[in-house]
Amino acid sequence: IGSIALPAQSQDEMTPETRRVLGQMDQVGKQLMDLTADIKQTKVTLIVNDTSTDTGKLFLKRTKSGNRTKLEYEKPVPKTLLIDKGKVLIYEPRINTLQEVDLGKNRAQAEFLLTGVGQSSANLTKTHTVRFLKEETVNGTKTSLLELKPKGPSMFSQIWLWIDPALGLPIQTRLTESSGDYLTFQLENIKINPKLSDNIFKLNLPSDVQRMKPMRSS
Repeated sequence: IGSIALPAQSQDEMTPETRRVLGQMDQVGKQLMDLTADIKQTKVTLIVNDTSTDTGKLFLKRTKSGNRTKLEYEKPVPKTLLIDKGKVLIYEPRINTLQEVDLGKNRAQAEFLLTGVGQSSANLTKTHTVRFLKEETVNGTKTSLLELKPKGPSMFSQIWLWIDPALGLPIQTRLTESSGDYLTFQLENIKINPKLSDNIFKLNLPSDVQRMKPMRSS
């Protein structure tokens, strides 16, 4: 059965503030070719009252066939995630393993969920109902907080994007699961269009790396 085409949220259903923020994102999106940033990822698991934090670097490159995204986690444990051509490669040097996940039909969603960067408002409103919540300051920057609610089945019941109006990009993203657990990404030292080389998106793997059986995302 093919996926059901969902109507995009019409401009009339949005408040002027929502339209304004999406417009800022589209303006930047047209010029965005690649991007680097420092990233801080925090996972909160409510049932066991646990918070874990990873820090590293984000590299993003837009191509005609889709985004290429690399997350290089440095602390507490080195790990590299590379999303390219509909697959996620996860390399963990400490245990010398490489895991491959085929994103299947979730490709665009997974690329976007990592960072909230690189999607047009048309794509966002096709898959989510978007609304402006309020202005909020994040790390000293006044941002516009957008709430995204998925229109169809999704890993996340709610997504919040804190958009920096000067950059037209989210400097913070929060993905909330139906259980209430959530994942927050914070971006700092964002550089737009630094002309990244293709070599950045290659994994330098040792010859004895242990390749795990490929998995498929549903």
